[in-house]
Amino acid sequence: MSRFNSIYNSILARVLALTFGTLVVSLIVLITLVQSPLADTIFDRALVLNSRKVAELVWLLETTPDEAEQAILSNYQGRARFVRITQGFLDNVEADLAKKDLLTSGTEPVVQRIREREIRFAVLGIFELTQATNEGLLPRNSGASAIHLAIALNDGRVVNIWLWPANFMAQSAGFLTVFSVLVVVFTLVLGLAIYWVIMRPIRELESVAERVGLAQTALPVPETGPRELRRLSAALNRMRQRLSGLIREREQIMVAIAHDIRTGLTKLRLRLEAQEGPADPNIDRDMTQMERLISDMLAYARAETPVVEPELIELRKFVTDMAGAAPFPVAIAQDNEDDTFVIAGNSLAVGRLFENLFENARRYGAGSVWLTLDHVPQGLAITIEDNGPGIPPAELDHVFEPFYRGEGSRNRGTGGAGLGLGIARAIAHSHGAQITLVNRNEGGLRACVTFPEALRT
Repeated sequence: MSRFNSIYNSILARVLALTFGTLVVSLIVLITLVQSPLADTIFDRALVLNSRKVAELVWLLETTPDEAEQAILSNYQGRARFVRITQGFLDNVEADLAKKDLLTSGTEPVVQRIREREIRFAVLGIFELTQATNEGLLPRNSGASAIHLAIALNDGRVVNIWLWPANFMAQSAGFLTVFSVLVVVFTLVLGLAIYWVIMRPIRELESVAERVGLAQTALPVPETGPRELRRLSAALNRMRQRLSGLIREREQIMVAIAHDIRTGLTKLRLRLEAQEGPADPNIDRDMTQMERLISDMLAYARAETPVVEPELIELRKFVTDMAGAAPFPVAIAQDNEDDTFVIAGNSLAVGRLFENLFENARRYGAGSVWLTLDHVPQGLAITIEDNGPGIPPAELDHVFEPFYRGEGSRNRGTGGAGLGLGIARAIAHSHGAQITLVNRNEGGLRACVTFPEALRT
């Protein structure tokens, strides 16, 4: 049983099962239709269309020499028509005046000649056709139903004619349209079935992957669905574990280096304080900058590996409260403050993310900072803008790199170690968000952090 489940849980097996199942259902529907009252309409049309040919066959069999009889029968038979002469009526046929009137409704003289003949009929389904084939009356045929008409000849024998409806449907002007519609419907049903089997689990995997980060608090990808997707999920989880290990190793190295450097800085401060006379202010400033650099480096290293348990954060209130508490004015605008957007994350890290963006806008702007919150199709977009000089387009992708500083107003004189935006991007990525920078047409920089809808809880 487990081996069967293993085979069935592959995408190939499911697609094959769906295809086979759809074909079987289509065949059952077709068989049901041709054995329903709808088949009577098809057979009635077949009798009308073939009345002259049937009458001509009877006339030829009775007026030509016996030596030509086999040639006449062979010439009459076709893909959807079969004829056999028996010594009497078969048991399954019976008189039907309505069908006889249809068969002899033509005005041609040859048709009128068989009006007084004894004619019997039978409608055969797939089971009756199978039985007739097994008894040797009919050759192997793919038809699902047929009409059997038996006409008495002058010499006492009976000519039996079997007509399959496929021939008469093909002669109909609307057959191509009906067939095309059936093909389209079959394709749509099969396509939706394949989508359900393949694309739906893939979309679910994509949605889950959007919420998976490298942080210790991130959830692994569920290993469910078909066998191939389970293997892919397992591979993603193994990759996540390896990357998480590399990040933790990097963090440990950074912490060890920072500890040693801080220890050295502390010894230097103690020695400077122990010296007599005024201290050199340049030395004190340099040491302060070094301590700030170490703090930023540690923050950057730990940005994607928060060590606290995740908590629920209502982003709209969280960010607007930060903007209202900022030591500089921030203009706030949002589309709908009642539309809450709650995520699970680290409030300290998210606070650091927007603190860096607000400070970046204040430091490099010209005194004006704007905060905008919009619920877009992708999720919640939080935009922070300033009216400063902006960033040269060639440097927009580089400002996230560690220790990168642009030219112009963004230089060492403005302070900072060049890690602020890098920390912001690392925190955003660890929470499943994306951060982008663009220059405003009016002048200044626009930083947009988009939290995907999939993160919303």
